Amino acid sequence: MNNKILLTVKVPMIEKKYDIKIPISKNIGVAQELLIETINELSEGHYPKKKDAVIMLCDGTVLDKDSIVKDCGLKNGDTIIIV
Repeated sequence: MNNKILLTVKVPMIEKKYDIKIPISKNIGVAQELLIETINELSEGHYPKKKDAVIMLCDGTVLDKDSIVKDCGLKNGDTIIIV
């Protein structure tokens, strides 16, 4: 069984998007920290390491930081937004 999913992460602040794998067994808060670190590195520091970032679906639904990734209905190829 695969323990990660590949998501497209849109980052409006820097007008970029990235394909990033995140672990499905972690909660959204932990995944968010991993995403922020990864985006900061991929953008060569243009995306700041923010503690108050929010992850949402394309329809505007904000994902609860305490929810487990696999329980949020996310699947390979989905797009999320981090603001």
